[in-house]
Amino acid sequence: MKYRSLILSLAVFLSYSSLAADRPNILWITAEDMSPVLGCYGDKDAITPHLNTFSERSVLYTHAFATAPVCSPSRSCLINGLSATSQGTHNMRSAFPIPAYMKGFPSLLKAKGYFTSNNVKTDYNSANWQNIIKASWSSQGDNAHWRQRPDGQPFFSILI
Repeated sequence: MKYRSLILSLAVFLSYSSLAADRPNILWITAEDMSPVLGCYGDKDAITPHLNTFSERSVLYTHAFATAPVCSPSRSCLINGLSATSQGTHNMRSAFPIPAYMKGFPSLLKAKGYFTSNNVKTDYNSANWQNIIKASWSSQGDNAHWRQRPDGQPFFSILI
């Protein structure tokens, strides 16, 4: 539910923005299989000065929770804004085809003129995950990067 609200809020914001200068660049940094053991989350033993500085200038989520216990089911939740049980992706290596209209929230950004890139992690745990990749990403693969966009175009980029 929280992800659906976040995606809806993002979509509403983008629908009112008409100029590229009005739209923020969005950088999504992914780290898997870790607890919040970073200085920016209060861990006194973690030495993460660059992430701490970055978090001070960014949005730091302090109340985010996983809706699935493992990587690709969680990734399906993030890309579509639904819990894994709602879309049939809760079992690891699900072969359940999600509905064709579910193209991933980056496709909404792409439709609003964003350059979208993802340099890794496109296993969305469904039978038709390739459709999500095609709809969502302007550039996808090991070398995908927001720097590949035309000058002045806003970007949404996932890096790991």
